[in-house]
Amino acid sequence: MPASRRKAFNSVNAASLVRWIAITASLAMTGLIYVYLSLQLHELGARKKGLENELTSVRAQNEVASAQIAALTSRSAMQRRLKEGYLKMIPISEHNIVRLNAPARSPEEDALQPIANNSAGK
Repeated sequence: MPASRRKAFNSVNAASLVRWIAITASLAMTGLIYVYLSLQLHELGARKKGLENELTSVRAQNEVASAQIAALTSRSAMQRRLKEGYLKMIPISEHNIVRLNAPARSPEEDALQPIANNSAGK
């Protein structure tokens, strides 16, 4: 009877079982990593789109502010505000004005001048 009992047991190949478990685990991990990275991609894409919309909004506000600055600092606007009494302007006195005169250049400065490099021959 002992011989027939041995035949009744199914032998399990441990190396094959471990290999299939490892293959299944690696496929499962690969699938999980793919899903995680896909979700990250969509999340970062939504964040990028939000930032681009915010950038567009800020640029539009910047253009509006630049137009307002140009309108408020134009000569006609300044003269109108001066007439309204909103601005007070006084003439600049002569002792507060600094005048700069460019130094006179001699014609020899513009001429070509030969240059020799004595240290190159040593």
